[in-house]
Amino acid sequence: MDNSNGIQMPPQKLRKLGLLEKYHATRTFLGMDACIVTSARYANLGNIILTEEVLFPALGTLIKMHAPLGVCFEGKADSVDVAFARLPTVELSRIVEFSETRDLQEATERQLCRRFEDTRHDLPLWRLEVLPDNTLILALHHAIADGLSTAAFHCSLLRALRNSSSSSFSSSVVVPDLPLLPPIEDLTDTSLSLSTVFNTIYEAIAPRWFTKAHYAWSGHTVPTVIKLQAHVRLVQVDPLDAQRFANACRTHGATVTSALYTLAVCVLSRLLATNNASYKTLSVGTPISLRGAATPTPTPSSALCNHTSNYHTYPPLNTEFSWSDAARFAVELSAQRLKSREAYGLMALASNYYTSIMRGELGKKRRFGLILSNLGRIEVDSTEEEEAKGSNAEWSMSNMSFVHNDTFAGPALGLNILGGPAGGINICVKWGEESLDGAFVDAFVPMFEKAFYNVLA
Repeated sequence: MDNSNGIQMPPQKLRKLGLLEKYHATRTFLGMDACIVTSARYANLGNIILTEEVLFPALGTLIKMHAPLGVCFEGKADSVDVAFARLPTVELSRIVEFSETRDLQEATERQLCRRFEDTRHDLPLWRLEVLPDNTLILALHHAIADGLSTAAFHCSLLRALRNSSSSSFSSSVVVPDLPLLPPIEDLTDTSLSLSTVFNTIYEAIAPRWFTKAHYAWSGHTVPTVIKLQAHVRLVQVDPLDAQRFANACRTHGATVTSALYTLAVCVLSRLLATNNASYKTLSVGTPISLRGAATPTPTPSSALCNHTSNYHTYPPLNTEFSWSDAARFAVELSAQRLKSREAYGLMALASNYYTSIMRGELGKKRRFGLILSNLGRIEVDSTEEEEAKGSNAEWSMSNMSFVHNDTFAGPALGLNILGGPAGGINICVKWGEESLDGAFVDAFVPMFEKAFYNVLA
């Protein structure tokens, strides 16, 4: 935005990055990147194509609703004072690409491997690719968005498209004066328990053969040279089979998350047994949303933010699926929803050393072999205004998916799961070029699909 003299106004500092936000920003500054890529296909009864004239007014509405869509980073990479700064304007023509790519899997991989390089100048922390079939691929920096934020973006965009009546548009959107949500550590208790302190110290100083991590499978070691190269496989479960699976989970006292976790552990155990591996356990991470733990009011599902934690487990190798195991993990995971806040207490102790910690990962064993993230079913609500207009019949959304880009030093394998508005389950299987052999994943995907349908048999 220019002032009366035609001088470009600088970004306006908002607040310092929180603990997890700074963690992801540091990964970007080091070239390891940290983004979430999500996609959804939009359809219209009039077969309207998402052109600039159609899409830009709706995106302008989103920028005026969601403060994170109008910010960049401010400050030196290694500074403790790295902050979010509000951009005066967002130039949509610079971050929205209309491509001719028709292969969603290929386009998703390309976005995963593309760094957020210009994060401290005049570009926001997101970008969008529009495919010819009205599929939108969105990349959001992890500092401003968690998995649920991807669903919030798509649902907000769908509403904006339904309500849009603009006959004119501009690629330059003035960013309004909106506050960012506080980081989650400012909204909930992150105090460390004595058991967490003891376990953390023990894992740090004990001989490695006395630690859980030593005997756990976590894929290939982290490369010594930073290079982003990610691969994905998209797996879809139709609404009928998804409903049958959900019903089976309820019948056995499990959840979709715990059942898929147990299935993934079994399939990986079978593959490792075939490879004559000497591991005893797997190292698995399961993200947990902390939105409900925020006070005085929970963080709404419609917000763009990163209010998450993670539960780290070491399940023993087990080649046989058991509903009792799935039910047991459901109870275990539920009990961690508040305890997982302690991760922020640990980050507070380490936040001044993020750079050295991350560089120290190079050439070392990965912390996680698998991460399984489930957003649940995404519901698209119609407002009374939309229903009054009858507009909710015009635009619809399908084929949603999401995936985290943490392939370089993160988990060797990722399962990113969500339930689409129509009721199906979409699973994005993700791995890095050097985190796993391609043949391993080529074997895992069909084995996982077969195991899933065997449960329904």
